[in-house]
Amino acid sequence: MDQDEHTLRIEAEEVVKEVAYAVKFVIISPNLPSTNELVYLNLETKENEEFCVELSVRGFRVVSRHFDKIENLESQCYETIYALLDNLSPGYRNTFGDTLAMKLYSIQQRQSEDASI
Repeated sequence: MDQDEHTLRIEAEEVVKEVAYAVKFVIISPNLPSTNELVYLNLETKENEEFCVELSVRGFRVVSRHFDKIENLESQCYETIYALLDNLSPGYRNTFGDTLAMKLYSIQQRQSEDASI
């Protein structure tokens, strides 16, 4: 595995960890080959829609509406997985917003507790 492939694979692994809370299912495709230029993710949104997402040095783009398939879809390339999910999944947007609000509330509570000590 060369450095670029290793870097893309690491990025894909981090993406899986980072968005797992906001989607129904996400893994690096076990059936499509990873190369030094491409890694494929299988992702199911909260709306039960399946996607195969390509990660390349250009960013993230949907290549199929089915797991483990590459179709000739003319789809927009997104710089981040968050931008792609924001466009694909209202459930992602809601979960992201709710999670952010909970974290901010938790920080506010800790600051209030620290101030009263």
